Parts: sequence; C-alpha cells; structure tokens
Amino acid sequence: MMNEKILEDFISIVGIKNVITNSKDLEKYNKDWRGFYNNKSLGILFPENSEILKKITKYCFEKNIKIVPQGGNTSLTGASVPTYNNQEIIINFSKMNKILEIDKSNLTVLVESGLILSDLKQYLDKENLYFPIDLSSSGSCMIGGNIATNAGGINALKYGSMKDNIIGIEIVTGEGKILSSLSKMKKNNTGYDLKSIICNSEGTLGLISKALLKIYPKPIDNFTFFSSYHDLGSCIKSFNEIRNLYYDKLESAELIPNLSFEVCIKNNFLKEHFFNNKMPFYVIYRLNLYENKDTFQNNFEKNFYLISNNIVDTIIPNSIEKENKIWQFRDNLVEAYKMEGKIITNDISIPLNKMEEFFNTAGNEIKKINSKIILHPFGHIGDGNIHYNMILPNTNSDDLYESLRDQIYHYINNLVEEFGGSFSAEHGIGQIKKKSLLKFKSKNEINLMKSLKKIFDPRNILNPGKIFDL
Repeated sequence: MMNEKILEDFISIVGIKNVITNSKDLEKYNKDWRGFYNNKSLGILFPENSEILKKITKYCFEKNIKIVPQGGNTSLTGASVPTYNNQEIIINFSKMNKILEIDKSNLTVLVESGLILSDLKQYLDKENLYFPIDLSSSGSCMIGGNIATNAGGINALKYGSMKDNIIGIEIVTGEGKILSSLSKMKKNNTGYDLKSIICNSEGTLGLISKALLKIYPKPIDNFTFFSSYHDLGSCIKSFNEIRNLYYDKLESAELIPNLSFEVCIKNNFLKEHFFNNKMPFYVIYRLNLYENKDTFQNNFEKNFYLISNNIVDTIIPNSIEKENKIWQFRDNLVEAYKMEGKIITNDISIPLNKMEEFFNTAGNEIKKINSKIILHPFGHIGDGNIHYNMILPNTNSDDLYESLRDQIYHYINNLVEEFGGSFSAEHGIGQIKKKSLLKFKSKNEINLMKSLKKIFDPRNILNPGKIFDL
C-alpha cells in the first residue's frame, strides 16, 4: 500500500482523478496479457502531458520510488507490469494520446506516446496518408510501447520495424529530465542518435513522452492474394519468386498453417475454410499499389505462370469485404488458438534458407518432449520472424505446464542460436527472456547495456528487473 504522504504528493501532481490505489481496480493493470505475471503495484498514475510526467519522475527519483511504464499492456514478455510485489508504481500513458502535428510537406507526424496505434492509422487514412506498422494488437497497443519494444508486425517486410519509422523522440530520464530530439530532418548526423538508443529499451532508459514518426502517401489501393502449398519448402521457394517479381510492392507475407483454420472455425471466428482442398501451409500476400488495381490484377493474372510453380491454389478476393475477411482471419487466429488450451509461444527469427530444416528438427524434438503438444507456427515469413507457438491441451496442472514451457523455451532458444537466428525477433526481453539474454549476449555487450542504464537511470527506478537485473 502506498504511503499516505506520498499519495498526497502524487495527487497534488496529477490530480485525484488520475490516481488509482484500490486493489480491485488495479488488477487489470497489474496482470500481463498472458497471465504469467501478476505482482501488486503500489498504485497507478495517469499523466496528461510531458511536464506532469517530468514532475512525477523527478519526485520518484528523489524518493527512490520504482516506476513501471505502461501503454496498452499488450506485452508478451512481462515488460509492462510490476516485477516485484508492492514496490513499484505504474505510470499509464493512456491520457497522453494526442496527435500534435501533421506535416504533409516533410511527411512527419508528431504524437504523444499514449496514442493508440489504430487511432493514428485511422486519422492518417482520412488525410490520405499512411503509417505502416500493423499489429494484431493495433486496437489497444500504444505508440510509446511500440517504440519501447521496437514492434515489427505484418508490414516489416517492406517498411521495417518501428525503429525504421521514427525520426525523432522525446523522453524523460530516470532523474526527471526531459531529453528532446524532434528534428524533422531525415539526415541529421549530429552526434549520438537518441531514438536508436531508446528504441527497444523497454522503458528501462527513459519514459517516452513524444515521437516524431515517418509517414507515407497512402497507396491508391492494395492487392491481396492467398496461396496454398504442399509443404514449407514450397512456401519459401514461392515467396522468393514473388518477392523477386514484386519487390517494390510487396508489403506483407504471412505464413498460416492449416491448424489456424481449424481453431478459428471451431471457436466461431470463421464460418468456413477459404480453400476447398486443405493443405499444410498457406501464405497471405499483400501488395501496395500506386496504380489502378484492375490494370494491375489483369497483369498479375497474365504473369501468374512466372510464380505458380510451387503454388497449389490461389484465392484473389473479388471485393474489399472478402479481402478484409482474410486479414481479419489473420488477426483472429491469435485469439482463437488461445482458446484451445495452454499456449507456449516463441517469438523467433530464422534465416529463410534454414527455416525448413529448423521446422523439421524442432518439430521432431518437441514431440519427443511431449507427444500431446500441438504445433502452431505462423507469422511473418517475409522477414523470417515466425511465432513458433504450440498448444498444450487443457491440463489442470500449472506445474506441468510451467515445466514444459521452460524446457521448450530452453530447447528452442538453443536451437535458434545454432541456426543463426534470434530468440526474440519483435517482442523484446521483458522478464521472461532475461536468462536467454544473459546466455546468448556476450558479457561485454551486457556490461555496456548496464552502463547505459546507469547513465540514463542512475537510481534504477525505471522498469527495474526488465531485460537484466542490476
């Protein structure tokens, strides 16, 4: 429970309407999205602007009060919830949600960090502009969290991840100082790049208050097609052929196993299978068009023979409604497979030329660990980022689940390293991957990261216990 004097001080800074200390009301903020972590916080504060955020942080620095920065609380690694019981306050950014400026000449947008991603995308759409980051959690995740975790999503194939779409940033350090680097110039080599240091730091170096983002002219249209394949090897060969032909247009390529259809139909996210003949794997492709869609489709169909060697069947939706239905299915499969039992998730990246071998090796070994586990790998085949997930049919034993989860994490992370990949492609480290980071990062890299942490946050009040321990 928060000290009464400290509570009074916080109320004087943010106002009583922006403080929550009731344990029942705090529950949804204390618990992470997957339910792995549920430590109690001292309370939660809702700053309304950068100056208030600065005052909160400066006060916490003086009193040595630990802070957990939180956006939409969609982290899959436990990064946005308390690490310890009754030792930290949560700063939630949901009231710092303004679009401050759109500059159509320089193609930038200045936003506060609590702006929800989908709200930004919808606002820009009305202005005939486009921000490309697109996630399953777009309706609840916030820009600050996207930056803190360097979010990628389905369009990273063409546009890169969040770090590739940030031009400038403003943060509050652990001492309560504002550092602002919001120049609109895309070429700006004036010393160390603050945004690159903060991006992917998961709230451990500074509290993101504002971001200057890169935006694009809105594509005239999009072209989606959905192809089925006999095996993963055919998927990869086909992707390479399609990328070679449509490199400048190809925005997304999403690998889908047949199991995704089964769980979505079973759990009422989908009425029926899109394909008459079921295959082990499918890929959804989306191309950005700055040309007439009918003309492009006619040319696509004429040239289809150039990319059809490895494809079993292809669906080209004949309406926006059907196209949206395909992409809604991609979003819904994440919720659908969670309903099948306890899930084990692995956010990995694997070189494309080694992906098929990785799948075969990992699949065989996991079945040896537990034959009841159902594999459900899906994700961004275009950039090698696969969510190598699995379902453990419902069990009442939390101990069995946690033991299997830890065993599989250990095995998969080691195998990923052998194949030259990354054990954390886009979700970050948080709490759950700290041991793996210590294992696979060199001692020199870890020590340098810790040194940076001490400079930005000398009292270790910003998101303690995330990424590594001090």
